Amino acid sequence: MNERLQAGIEIATVTAEGILFDGRMYTNREVVKKKWFDLAREKGKWKIPIIHIKDYHEAILIISLKYQEVSVATRVTLEKRNVKDVEDYYDQLNQLKQLKKSITKQIN
Repeated sequence: MNERLQAGIEIATVTAEGILFDGRMYTNREVVKKKWFDLAREKGKWKIPIIHIKDYHEAILIISLKYQEVSVATRVTLEKRNVKDVEDYYDQLNQLKQLKKSITKQIN
């Protein structure tokens, strides 16, 4: 068999829920660490270049021009009924971060 992978460069959208491409959501540890989804929630969504393999929907390569990095983002499935739970989780997480910051200031 002499099958060749067919890859393409496309544009995806960073949203508060994840990286949206072709109707599917993707994420990875680095974009979570860099708080892309929080930023999209606060300031609005934006476009990023990605590389995808034709007919393979489990992962994409995201290209961060700002950080000059390429990384793999894997597909995630979020059912609509879970979106509220995820938003509540992020709200609670942000409250904990603020509490930590406040306590740290008081200690120092």
